[in-house]
Amino acid sequence: MSRNTFFPPEVPFPETPPRVAERAQPPIPMVLEEVETERISFRAYAAIQLRVPESGIDWLDEMIKVSRRLDRQTAPKR
Repeated sequence: MSRNTFFPPEVPFPETPPRVAERAQPPIPMVLEEVETERISFRAYAAIQLRVPESGIDWLDEMIKVSRRLDRQTAPKR
């Protein structure tokens, strides 16, 4: 039996060490590679982050508009 450093002497040493919680995974996949971010223009990146449909790419601007519209529909009423 090894020395009990986690518990006071009156508490018996557990047979197995306490489990450490598993690391939580993000709800969406994250792109951490620089290669992916090198392919996008600063304007398109800013449009995505700011959610402003002014990227200059028609399909991306439309996607941002749809996203904003869905957010307005699901937002709590004041």
